[in-house]
Amino acid sequence: MLKYDSDNSEVTILYGSETGNAEDYARFLSLRLQYFSINPTLSTLDDYPIKKLATHTRYLIIICSTTGQGALPRNAKKFMKFLLKKKLPSDLLNHIKLTTFGVGDSSYSKFNYASRKLHTRLLQLGCEELSPRCEADEISPEGVDGYYQEWEQQLLKSLNAHIPTFVEIDPEIILPPQNAIEIVEDSIVSDDQSEKLSLTRLESDPNLKIGKIKQNKRITATDHFQDVRHVTIESEDLKYVSGDTIALYPANDPQSVDLLLQSQPHWMKVADTAINIKGNLPALDGGYIKSDSLTLRSLLIHHLDIVSVPRRSFFYKLWHFCDESTEDGQREKEKLREFSTFEESELLFDYANRPRRSILETILEFQQNLRIPVEYIFDLIPLIQPRYFSIASKPSATSVEIAVAIVEYRTIIRRIRRGLCSKWLKQLQEGDEIIFSVQNSNLKFLLPGIETPPLIMVGPGTGIAPMKSLIESSVQSQDSRELYLFTGFRFKEKDYLFGELWTQLQNQNKLHLFPSFSRDEGTKSKYVQDKLFQEYELLGDLILNKNAIIFVCGSSGKMPKEVKVTFSEILTKYKGIPENTAQKYIIDMEDQGRYKEEVW
Repeated sequence: MLKYDSDNSEVTILYGSETGNAEDYARFLSLRLQYFSINPTLSTLDDYPIKKLATHTRYLIIICSTTGQGALPRNAKKFMKFLLKKKLPSDLLNHIKLTTFGVGDSSYSKFNYASRKLHTRLLQLGCEELSPRCEADEISPEGVDGYYQEWEQQLLKSLNAHIPTFVEIDPEIILPPQNAIEIVEDSIVSDDQSEKLSLTRLESDPNLKIGKIKQNKRITATDHFQDVRHVTIESEDLKYVSGDTIALYPANDPQSVDLLLQSQPHWMKVADTAINIKGNLPALDGGYIKSDSLTLRSLLIHHLDIVSVPRRSFFYKLWHFCDESTEDGQREKEKLREFSTFEESELLFDYANRPRRSILETILEFQQNLRIPVEYIFDLIPLIQPRYFSIASKPSATSVEIAVAIVEYRTIIRRIRRGLCSKWLKQLQEGDEIIFSVQNSNLKFLLPGIETPPLIMVGPGTGIAPMKSLIESSVQSQDSRELYLFTGFRFKEKDYLFGELWTQLQNQNKLHLFPSFSRDEGTKSKYVQDKLFQEYELLGDLILNKNAIIFVCGSSGKMPKEVKVTFSEILTKYKGIPENTAQKYIIDMEDQGRYKEEVW
């Protein structure tokens, strides 16, 4: 993997982000500081060389979200692991002034736990506060934007007081790109070379694997609204355990890339000419193409996410490239500029988020007055991020399975939306080669002094995938663990994922099965929460008397919260425990590793 080589800036912005929200605030802040004559270093927490904290950084700004049960994002865990080393001296970072901005949701028990943990540990290592830290709350009336504005205002005041060169630049000025695209003249790349570019990532990341599609099978009924795929990938020397995930690296379809290139005719002229990317490239999960055959077209296909929803940092740059020589151009430039401001957050939400508009659609809509210089493409369009999927197979050295719901829906503006990975994955055929990597999740289902505690698994929809891995692994090893599976689907005959397997294992007395179907007529327990509560005596006994571990996996949102509430209600009904005591018991189970969530 190509590592980030920072410049000599004393201001460093590091971010930990799981879904991209914290990353966008970090990128927006980086752009803002450039307009105050500061050229900050921007990196994920994990990709920033730790030794440079001691040699290059004087002002450290961290923006970090919290994921799951108070966990740090994937791209922040290595950084935190280093900070927690016991041998680090307490004055290691006493030359650094620090501020942090946390992105969280106060409905979770460990609200903003990740940023709080980072901030506390950095102070213990000698950092002093640069400006007040902030814990933003997504569900508050002011939203994360409101918190950010106030935090940024305090930060700018502090930087102004500490940095003599802090001078505001006219916002109309187009600043130089951080990673300029350079066209290599007279160097046309053949189609054959371009087709091989996706696999050249392996040159820069030894953790990547080449896999071959063995199966890509729909496992929901053809007349069911959702297409769920059971995908089997063959490879070599695989090492994973139940609970681990794999990362897939999707690509844009060539037709969409052609549309984008055609919208900017000066791009099309050089689309198949070799290019170089200048500046200090950020580290990329999955590596970066080390090939003389990199072209603008292959960059757009394999690395830049043109179908993602545009964020504020995107518009902060885009409006500069709008021609205002006509009245129409002036109106469009002002509109694009408004999308980049916090004062017009509702406009941005209504334009981009609500209808799930893509970057491609945005550029196409404004193409008459947009002329984006080639050298800014890498800076403007975000990178394609890997997609993570829970492994659905028992450990194997030669194959791995996943269960994937294809994302396809119609928006409020009556347009069909297909997720980038879904569209790419759906068209994969048997024998096709792909790139993937195995990600260790370090999920353990053990307790001190208890060899095989009972396992209560709650997996609605595709949340069933890691349960399949756990169950098959347990059956294969013939351990004595009691397995209790609570599933939730719409119809038994249409979307009961791996239903035949569960029934077979139940008949063999290797699994206690409790399915629920929300749309089938005559069912008493429509949702998984109903089925859980219906079995309150069984579950209360398992939790309170037999030290059972609870594992919940599936879509984030209401389900995980309602399931957690249901478990506290079960304890109350089973043992007459007061409601607040039952809730605390569940929280304590989280801290003890007895209540685990994997949600997305």
